[in-house]
Amino acid sequence: MLKKKFSGTSPFIFIITVILFLGVTFSGDDDIYEKINRNMDLFGQVYKEVALNYVDEIDADKFMTAGIEGMLATLDPYTNYIDEKSRDQMDLISTGKYGGIGISVSFRDSSIIITEIMNGYEAQKKGLRVGDRIVEIDGVDLRNQKAENTRNLVRGPVGTEVSLKIERDGEEISFNLMRQEIILKNVSYYGYPEPKSDGIGYIKLDRFTGISESEVENAIKSLKSEGELKGLVLDLRDNGGGLLDAATGILNKLVPKNSLLLITKGKRADSEKKYFSKEEPMISPDIPVAVLINSKTASASEIVSGAIQDLDRGVIVGTKSFGKGLVQQIKDLDKKSQIKITGSRYFTPSGRWIQEKNYFKENKYGVFVDKNRYDQTDFKTLDGRIVKAYGGIEPDVEVSVEAESEIYQGLLSKDMFFKFANYYKEKNPGIKTVVPDDKLFNGFKTFLSENNFSYDSQIEKKLKEIKELASAKNFKNDFQSTIAKLETEAESEESAELDKAKTEISLSIANEINKMIISGSEQIEAIFPYDVQLQKGISILKDKNEYNRLLGRM
Repeated sequence: MLKKKFSGTSPFIFIITVILFLGVTFSGDDDIYEKINRNMDLFGQVYKEVALNYVDEIDADKFMTAGIEGMLATLDPYTNYIDEKSRDQMDLISTGKYGGIGISVSFRDSSIIITEIMNGYEAQKKGLRVGDRIVEIDGVDLRNQKAENTRNLVRGPVGTEVSLKIERDGEEISFNLMRQEIILKNVSYYGYPEPKSDGIGYIKLDRFTGISESEVENAIKSLKSEGELKGLVLDLRDNGGGLLDAATGILNKLVPKNSLLLITKGKRADSEKKYFSKEEPMISPDIPVAVLINSKTASASEIVSGAIQDLDRGVIVGTKSFGKGLVQQIKDLDKKSQIKITGSRYFTPSGRWIQEKNYFKENKYGVFVDKNRYDQTDFKTLDGRIVKAYGGIEPDVEVSVEAESEIYQGLLSKDMFFKFANYYKEKNPGIKTVVPDDKLFNGFKTFLSENNFSYDSQIEKKLKEIKELASAKNFKNDFQSTIAKLETEAESEESAELDKAKTEISLSIANEINKMIISGSEQIEAIFPYDVQLQKGISILKDKNEYNRLLGRM
């Protein structure tokens, strides 16, 4: 979660500037400036000595980067050094924009595969397709590249050209494309999941950038213009956060004016800052709200869900959130590098610090002076409900989604969903939308059999280890026969495991096929009936008594 951005010229000047800016005071005999001067001199001597005299040639730049990253690794997980290659990712977080061609890629079946084509951008205009294998970018062979490296090669300054060579149906095709300014949508969907007469609106927010607030505002306006808004589901699942200001801006649309939204505190005693809503909400307090969260709901998403919960403005549905209670700032070190540094903690309106990872007490280097802070665990919402600190936001209604089964992971690791989707699309030209029914599942099972799918389960791996140990120790044949029988039984159980995981497998099959044949919005709509967390949120909003009971109003 980012807050501000400062400029500077060098790492050393930056360190001094930050200390002056924070007005830090330290206890002990040595003055802090003497410590900095002494330690910088020591660091410089070590760096110079190794760079010049180590037995093997050292890349001086990479060696310095390793030293900086090692030093920052003694702090919290979110204070990071940002080199030139990573700056575009920071710009993406801040603005929601980047220079590219409008595709998403992933590593599948030992290849870089296009998984999404964005509407209106160069890739769509030039004829790239979902499922195309990218084999070369600007002459760089991608056969041994990672998906992240591919993204870096595709992205670049707006107005520059990039050439791609892709493989499609056994044929290699070359494309020359112009990079455009790609503006990512923060609200990937809004609408009414059920008939408009029910009046339950739905907004899916994927990230918090500089344009998130306006997108949510427009979504609410559209929902109100399309029908009578009787309740709102805000989906923050898998939303890893972003800008603090975007979070407070969105809260302004949902909670009463002058409500406390969050508190931030830095090192200095006078650094505390309280954020209040400054405008009348777009949605009446009488309209119920449900917020969906899961383990990937983090940072700015937790600011929003934490405030909604603490102010008793709505119910939180799903599973416990990630637990990130820290605020970062971006500071320039020079023209090519930056540092993302944690400058403060944030606390929900009730006073909770929801940080999950206790970097205070886990730190083995002892760099933190005060490790025994923030021990209070129980807090109260505006109406007196007990809520807990640490470990993220706990939902008011927990709706767990089944953990991915071992057979599911085996299918995923061998790209069987993707392979079947290509096969299904080829066999069913013109198909509109796919649903996860028995016919689809049985077709997938047949496909697995015809393609001789197999995988080694954990039990099989352990049995193989035991078999090898027994062979090395010359165990009797009877023992080996027993292991062979267990292996046969394990294979039989694994065949049944496919049927046990039918629900999650069927959903993944349908999702993979739909990615290839329908738009992003249509994909989201297709999954509505099978989304148990969303359906629970809707049912709570439609039941006034249950909603009030959960908020302690009965």
